[in-house]
Amino acid sequence: MALTYLTQCANCRADATMRCAGCMDAPEYQPGDSVGSVYCNRDCQKEHWSDHKAHCRALGQRKKLLRTANILKAALLTYREVVYDIDLTKIEFQDGVLCLYQNKRPITARSKRGLFPVHLTTNIDHKEAALANNQCTTAMALLGRLTRKLLKVGVASTIEVLDLHIGKPLTPTKLVPGPDSSDLPHTVLKVGRLFSNEAWILDTAGCQYGFQEVLVPFEKYLADKSCRILNDPATYDATETKDLDYFSTLPFLNRTRAQREDKKLERQARLHFADFVNTHVGGDILNGSAAEFKDKLDSFVHGLKLHMLNL
Repeated sequence: MALTYLTQCANCRADATMRCAGCMDAPEYQPGDSVGSVYCNRDCQKEHWSDHKAHCRALGQRKKLLRTANILKAALLTYREVVYDIDLTKIEFQDGVLCLYQNKRPITARSKRGLFPVHLTTNIDHKEAALANNQCTTAMALLGRLTRKLLKVGVASTIEVLDLHIGKPLTPTKLVPGPDSSDLPHTVLKVGRLFSNEAWILDTAGCQYGFQEVLVPFEKYLADKSCRILNDPATYDATETKDLDYFSTLPFLNRTRAQREDKKLERQARLHFADFVNTHVGGDILNGSAAEFKDKLDSFVHGLKLHMLNL
């Protein structure tokens, strides 16, 4: 891809505008360390490959990690958009808090499951916050298979689960009426890229706090959000129904027929999601140019939405 301004060729120092596609658009780990190489022609690019390849491959891995994070967030939000279980009546930004007004149901009533009420807001950030509210535990279970599948083919890495206290949310989200959830732990993934000293936070449900970045360097994430680590990282081995399996052992969550039926329906939806991951997600989804990846992501979201609607 060509730049719109002149810079020096990494090989011969002549004026150049051709960027290396392999390392283009990679996220920064340290300020300024994601700058890719620019060349005046393909011959110079080939001559310089032996010097450039290690840096290019490192940035290429970062780019695939970022694409993985974007797919995971899109998967969570698409799933929630189709399988929404809150009887939401109004979304309102008030005194720095995004208030989600709901008709609260008794434990003897089934949840109102269906499409997210898109007519309540035209603000995409508010919609994403409503979809992700109190969903980090769901995300950890739902996305386990998809996370491991994408990273296995795209990025050599370690994956751990980490609970954090978010000290500085940008825009807190609150259910009204509902319990105060400000002190609840926020669960994220800590991803270490092998053969490097890089550790990243992958946060698919951070939009409930107003966080739009899904992939942030570990130390930067902790500092920017004034986080407190609540536990030692644990290996990420979740299945789609891991949280539901645990909830089924808790008597207070299984007192009524409605509670048990809700978990049964949620389990069916999770397994249906797993079927989509098994049959429709291939390793090539992380490859290609930025435009090609956007098309693949759009196709993934469209396909997942149709698949979940067929449940």
